[in-house]
Amino acid sequence: SRATYEAAATRAFAHGRTETCRSVSTESVAFCEQFEAATASAETKLAALQAAVKAHSTYAKMCSEGKGVDRHLLGLRLSLRPGEEKPKIFQDAAYTESSHWYLSTSQLSSEHFEGWGFSEVVPDGYGVAYTIRKDAVILHIAAMKNEFGLNSDHLAHYIKEAATEMRAVVLACKLKEAAAKPKL
Repeated sequence: SRATYEAAATRAFAHGRTETCRSVSTESVAFCEQFEAATASAETKLAALQAAVKAHSTYAKMCSEGKGVDRHLLGLRLSLRPGEEKPKIFQDAAYTESSHWYLSTSQLSSEHFEGWGFSEVVPDGYGVAYTIRKDAVILHIAAMKNEFGLNSDHLAHYIKEAATEMRAVVLACKLKEAAAKPKL
């Protein structure tokens, strides 16, 4: 998995802006694995989806409450004086890799915005702005045209494919549940 950034608002704090809400979690990886498993039932896939959503919602709430880690680490990094040796955490390859945002996202959900954008933050990454409405999800996908060969249309295709598959799983489980209920 690669580093993924989602903005979590921290406006409840004086001068608050955002915290990094990392979307990759143990639950989101398990969700992806279940959706790729040919033998996984719709119920198993739905349970994995629900667990991933619950974990992400919990973490997003924590980030908005100032309980994320990235802004704290940024503050520590920015507090270094010129020429001061960086602490080992900032020299670690895992820290560098986990701060290279291959997917950087931002959401603005409103029925009143017709369009807006959000750009990639690294040359080999995507920027995805999304709006969630009552009856639609609107995406704006950006990527630089460069040697990395990223293609916004391809990413849009795969997002639509994944959303369609998730919808089918949810509907199949709802239909099965409805059929199992006794009819009067």
